[in-house]
Amino acid sequence: MSASQRFAILDVGRALAITGVIAIHLALFLPNLPVTLQHVTEYGQYGVQLFFVISAITICKTLEDAGQQTASTREAVRMFYIKRFFRIAPLYYIGVAVYGILDLLGTRFAHAQVLAPHHLTDVVANLLFIHAWVPSAVNSVVPGGWSIGIEMFFYALAPLLFFAAKTRSGLWAITVGTALLCSVFLYAGACLGHAGCTVPNNTFLYYWPPTQLPCFIVGFWLWHLYKPLLSGAQRASRLTTVAAAAALAGFGALLVAAIGMEAFAAVPVLVAFASAALLVALCGVPARMLLAPVVLRIGQNSYGIYIWHFLAIFAVRMALKTPLSDVARHYPVATFALGAVVVLLLAHAAALVTAREIEQPVSRWARRRLIGRRQAARPLPASLPVSPPPAAASHRAQSATEY
Repeated sequence: MSASQRFAILDVGRALAITGVIAIHLALFLPNLPVTLQHVTEYGQYGVQLFFVISAITICKTLEDAGQQTASTREAVRMFYIKRFFRIAPLYYIGVAVYGILDLLGTRFAHAQVLAPHHLTDVVANLLFIHAWVPSAVNSVVPGGWSIGIEMFFYALAPLLFFAAKTRSGLWAITVGTALLCSVFLYAGACLGHAGCTVPNNTFLYYWPPTQLPCFIVGFWLWHLYKPLLSGAQRASRLTTVAAAAALAGFGALLVAAIGMEAFAAVPVLVAFASAALLVALCGVPARMLLAPVVLRIGQNSYGIYIWHFLAIFAVRMALKTPLSDVARHYPVATFALGAVVVLLLAHAAALVTAREIEQPVSRWARRRLIGRRQAARPLPASLPVSPPPAAASHRAQSATEY
């Protein structure tokens, strides 16, 4: 595969992740599903950890590229923070407004709340992206917003972690340090200093950063060990592909066991290891079998789909309260399959609209006003070749590498 195809593997991973997330959230509102299918869809929630691993790889690529574009580490970090903020914040703020309005309308006219109870301070925490540390705000302002809080917390630490992890010894140091620090936080937070406690699934202590941060460290290791493979400089050997598939099966078995024991403090990192194995295994799949345009497009727009799929599920729920409810009751599997397709189509359409009308214009403004002038005033180092930007630098290309 070429380099562009290799990084498209990340879009394939994103497409798998968002499909799993949609499956679990849609299944929650279809109680007549067969028990086996319900159990299968429950694993869709772990698409979020796959997103985290891919995010760490993307950040490594972004910071390396920024370092090549400027001789100043400070300027590279500044570019990184600007791009990350203006990539995430505009759409998330729109989500805060849209879901807030929908919640008000639902409460007033349908006597039903769309969101969990929250206060103005919780909204402010979401606007400041500190809600991952606030129990009442972590997942109550934007559905699924807890993962965005985790992402933004990781972005705040990412440059420090990236530069510390440039050597193998540095990567080991941040791995051990992160494990120890997160363990201390979990012990103090979940256990209150007492042994024998657990972290329940889908609670604040499951959502908060100390439980999820190790996923990003796994992504750092994946980039460090398999950068030539992910970048397309090397081809995945059959042995590597088979070993990755075996590792995926092994970590999958450990994950099932951990869930059975309700050891949810360990579940995210197990999912992260399984996600890493999955991505390496995907690198060994022939491009013609994997890189379908529709799959890549879903992956490239996965952030927008994530934000809007809750709204799409709400629309499907409203439709199922019509005479279609009889169809859902008698044909639950078909209803689930069709509903998942409808949700994906609706959320993808909304993602395309907000990308075109909001995300891309804001991103261009930030690059032109906040980055472009500084770069124009600061010449590139003599050791770097100066070449004009590609004529067709598209949002699609950015999503496969930088985003």
